[in-house]
Amino acid sequence: MQVPSGQIFTQEDVELVRLLHIYKVVDWHEEPVTFQSGICSHLYTSFRDELTDYPSFEWLLGRKIANMVVANTLPEDNQPCLIGIPAGGTALAQAAAMVSVHEKILAATKKGDIPICHRVMREQTKAHGVHRSWVNGDPDVTRHTYWFVDNVVTDGKSKLDARDRLHESEYPAYSMPSLIVVDLQRGGVQNMKMRGFPRIVVGYQILDICFVLTKLGLWPAERFVALDYEISTGVTI
Repeated sequence: MQVPSGQIFTQEDVELVRLLHIYKVVDWHEEPVTFQSGICSHLYTSFRDELTDYPSFEWLLGRKIANMVVANTLPEDNQPCLIGIPAGGTALAQAAAMVSVHEKILAATKKGDIPICHRVMREQTKAHGVHRSWVNGDPDVTRHTYWFVDNVVTDGKSKLDARDRLHESEYPAYSMPSLIVVDLQRGGVQNMKMRGFPRIVVGYQILDICFVLTKLGLWPAERFVALDYEISTGVTI
């Protein structure tokens, strides 16, 4: 299926979109919701218990992410090591690593074909012990190419905050690729590029997801029209 952005959705992409709707990861609210960024929208996304309560769905999304990482690994890269931006990105990074090993979705690196791994980023710095870092584990750039992973991007601020925190923990934050599952198309990807994020990989644009939901008969066509208007004008009606 071809979607408005020109991307071709495979049958697995369509199934993932259907599950995003069924488990209310992507949900429509009659009353607009205000995001942390201050943007208002009828459409809200959440990848918390809506994802982790359904392991088979989490596995499918992990496969999507693993394939995206492998497709965007460069020959000069080391083993991809995913760092999910908490809280939404944490489960996604783990799911992709587990699927990579189990299904042998391997990254072609300078050290050969290698599965994806991941590390856990904290929401707060560790207040005790020796390693008071934002991430479990010290960086090792001779072994890993570290990736940011997150569920959505709105204005990009949470990615800037995460970059600052990883830089503080001596990770190569300014050269790390970024993987975003859903671009909410509110300027976040453009802001990240302007702020120097070097390699940004996006799974889906939110308008494409809405389009597929209307084609599946799961949402009325009016929602696509309303969301398109929101994105193009910045006005929620």
